[in-house]
Amino acid sequence: MKIPFFFSLFIIFIVFFNMKLRKVSKEIENSKKKFLERERESMFVRKKSLEDLDYISVSLDDLPMLKEEELSSDAEKQAYRHQKTALDLASKPLLNLSGKSNTDLKFQYGPANLETLMNYEQNYENLLKSLLNWGRYLKKANRTEDAIAVLEKAVSIGTDLSQNYILLSDLYHETNQKDKLLNLKELVENQQGQNTMLKKVLQHIEHILNM
Repeated sequence: MKIPFFFSLFIIFIVFFNMKLRKVSKEIENSKKKFLERERESMFVRKKSLEDLDYISVSLDDLPMLKEEELSSDAEKQAYRHQKTALDLASKPLLNLSGKSNTDLKFQYGPANLETLMNYEQNYENLLKSLLNWGRYLKKANRTEDAIAVLEKAVSIGTDLSQNYILLSDLYHETNQKDKLLNLKELVENQQGQNTMLKKVLQHIEHILNM
């Protein structure tokens, strides 16, 4: 009995698909084995000094500071709370470890240092969030120039929070600072490759420029 042409093609496809599936499964299994082996090896790395790490140094002395006795609105009180948090965090060790896995860190500095490194990275991430919220509440308190200064500080230390850029671009637009908006657009364009989340920031800025 003659096998229909399309049925033959279907059988060939199934055979090819199963071969491909087995190859992919084998590659996944090999990758898993390599990862587990590398993870196992990293657990035996000796503890190394953290003195030469690329710590982030942040000074907030140039920012406009709210004084507790002068707070007159809920927004200012919230801004003051985040201001205090930011000042506290800025005095702690700060690290940006994006792009490095826990295994990478253990190989470089030893597993005994992993928790410390995670804490330093958390300090940095929390500082970026505090600066964003500080700027948000300053805007709500109608302290626009102060909000701009705080959000610009976050940009200067490498924030990857898209909302920081979006809020800052809105404030540049509101205050007719087109040159600064264009500079921010250029900065975001240069950083897109490192942070895909910035794509929506670029779209937002372009929308503002076309208004």
